[in-house]
Amino acid sequence: MNFNTIDELLEYTKQIRGKTFKEFDINHILTSDSKDKGNLGKIIETGFYKYPNNNKAEADFANLGVELKVSGYVKNKNGTISAKERLVLGKIDYNNIIHEEFNFSKLIFKSKKILIIWYEYDREKEYKDFVITDFQFYDMTGDSLIIKNDFELIKQKVLDGKAHLLSEGDTSYLGACTKGATGKDRTTQPFSTELAMPRAYSLKNSYMTGVLRSVHLVLDVDNIEYKTIEEYVFAQIQKFIGKRQLDIFEQVTSKKITGKTPKQLNKMISDELIGKDEELPKKNPLFQKVNYIIKNLPVNENGYPIERMSFRNLILSEFKDDWEDSFWKNYFEEVTLIVICYRGNKGSKNGERILEGVKQITFNESDVELFGRTYNQVKKAIENHDISLLPQPKRFEGQILEVAPKGQKGDDAYINFFKKDVTKVCFMLDKDFLFAKLNESSD
Repeated sequence: MNFNTIDELLEYTKQIRGKTFKEFDINHILTSDSKDKGNLGKIIETGFYKYPNNNKAEADFANLGVELKVSGYVKNKNGTISAKERLVLGKIDYNNIIHEEFNFSKLIFKSKKILIIWYEYDREKEYKDFVITDFQFYDMTGDSLIIKNDFELIKQKVLDGKAHLLSEGDTSYLGACTKGATGKDRTTQPFSTELAMPRAYSLKNSYMTGVLRSVHLVLDVDNIEYKTIEEYVFAQIQKFIGKRQLDIFEQVTSKKITGKTPKQLNKMISDELIGKDEELPKKNPLFQKVNYIIKNLPVNENGYPIERMSFRNLILSEFKDDWEDSFWKNYFEEVTLIVICYRGNKGSKNGERILEGVKQITFNESDVELFGRTYNQVKKAIENHDISLLPQPKRFEGQILEVAPKGQKGDDAYINFFKKDVTKVCFMLDKDFLFAKLNESSD
């Protein structure tokens, strides 16, 4: 089937809403035990658009410069929707990338323009019964500056002989996701004898969620286009580096704190300098499409963390999935931690510490593999209804992610662990590990 214009293509595509994949499975690709999501795209291409299946390099609708992608989403408990997963593109060839220059339309993508067919993912259904709810025409030209910067970051790591240390969290939109038959697969890299995990270019889960939600605000507060969230945060706090917490708070709020210093003082300062979490997507498009956390961390005179770093409360129902298909594995692979550090000596109290700067932390495959051990122990504890199995600190050798109560002391977080889906327990990063990652980000 040929389309002469994009409008003609989109008009035809309106017919796809509300249909299931089995209605287009003319070649009977999907069986009851089929778990290959790649087949969904083939079914739409051959069964709906009547194109022969091919692996050609040009765009699927070559005469229009449009590429076809099929992607799933999930409904969240708070009523929002999120992309189910990243959108995998071409394989990264470590030995060739060092000679390549970024070309938006040829190197990574068949086209800047994508026609995305969205279906609702439901773990209770077979793939053939997934419902296609909508479609979206998306032009990535507006994101080309950031995607080019992401490509250069990936290329530079290979040039530095650090392909084995690549992480999806290194970049904003364009990820370097793992791409191997097993987690033990390794391949060579040009400037190191260290074998690296095979990886592929991908549009990150967080980016796809931003596209899905269709929030397209183009200007931030100071009308500057930033390429990374770390750049943005540093720009907002730069003039306050070297100043005391209480002095910064007084300067930015014109308020003076008397009496006991609030425990959340650092967060109060960040909210003023950078913006509250719910405000950030309106300030810069980066915050709509990047999986990030902005954290404030007190460190001692040697840069060692005074506190562990916590994540959000654990949700029991999220541990139904195996680690490889879990929310948490995807989260840790993609997340970028933007850490604002406040330094003080051993006796420094909250409020007296000095703003030192901002660092970025991402997790490599070795980190994520160890996180998986912690996840599996939580999963086992839930399945056996046994809190003694929870991976509290120092439960196994090399543990870097642990479980601990979050919130007020004495709230019986462990005793009440199984009473509600949302627990009062969270994942926390071990301080020794956190210290090592902070120093790694300074190299």
